[in-house]
Amino acid sequence: MENSSRSGDIGEEDEDKRGKEGVRESIGVSQGLSQGLWEVRGYQQLQGDTHVPFSLFAENVVLATGASDSPARLGVEGEDLPYVFHSVRDLGVAVSCHGKIDSSSDPVLVVGAGLSAADAVLCALNHRVSVLHAYRKRADDPGLIFKQLPKTLYPEYHRVYHMMCSQVYPASPVANPTAPSPTLFPDYTSFPEHCVLSFQPDMHCVMRGSNGVLRVFKVSMVLVLIGTYPNLFFLKEQGQYLGLDPSRPISCRQNPVDINPYTFECNAEPGLFAMGPLVGDNFVRFLKGGALGITSCLRKRLKQRIEKNRKLIAEEGG
Repeated sequence: MENSSRSGDIGEEDEDKRGKEGVRESIGVSQGLSQGLWEVRGYQQLQGDTHVPFSLFAENVVLATGASDSPARLGVEGEDLPYVFHSVRDLGVAVSCHGKIDSSSDPVLVVGAGLSAADAVLCALNHRVSVLHAYRKRADDPGLIFKQLPKTLYPEYHRVYHMMCSQVYPASPVANPTAPSPTLFPDYTSFPEHCVLSFQPDMHCVMRGSNGVLRVFKVSMVLVLIGTYPNLFFLKEQGQYLGLDPSRPISCRQNPVDINPYTFECNAEPGLFAMGPLVGDNFVRFLKGGALGITSCLRKRLKQRIEKNRKLIAEEGG
């Protein structure tokens, strides 16, 4: 097999860096000629600093790394303060049995209007922690992901969406410092059309509404959940050439991997498949779309190869 120069190494982040030691694998991929194989190279990290290299060959490779490697950031003052996080997992740790946040704590601020933000809201409410939920869009914006979800299949997300619409913080017509502040809802308060201006060291958050009014709230924790980007550094050009727009980085929303909609094979690379958030599918956990499409494609190709081999054997008189 002749190898092309498309090679690299990929290191998967250990999903739990806090106290858990386990096996971490890293892989790299390079493709040979169009009729060749993919070479997968990397290392297996055992307990401690021991690394065992490995190499294997495959006719097909499926990219299923997700798109949560690099969280999107607001880029505002104080975003690196210790009480500001970018993962729902951090909220789970904070409200656990030995966590620092409970029903008597100040509210948790969730920034974003996607499914990760909804997951954070549900997590906090399930632990009786009050939530402030800020997002840029209107509550009735047709582009919200909740509009695309059937109520019967996703009742928990529609519960969040109902609160986003019904438990809205009252908007002041003009900024009036002497006017009394409206009261927050006891469990959840929605702040549509709000943007965060800064996070302060004293755990106060400054937000601005669509009417220009500034609001300041004391919080116990902040979850900035406004999207994530995949890390495809093990592919040529960070995998950018695989996207619908090869001039832009791969993004779940703006520039997913360009695939055949039936087989989920990358249009730019035969034998390379992609699924999940990389192709804009955020519901892979329900085994829809990519998982079944790729399996069906590979099964059909295997059947075709078996039939072809049988014909060759028959023609040769075997």
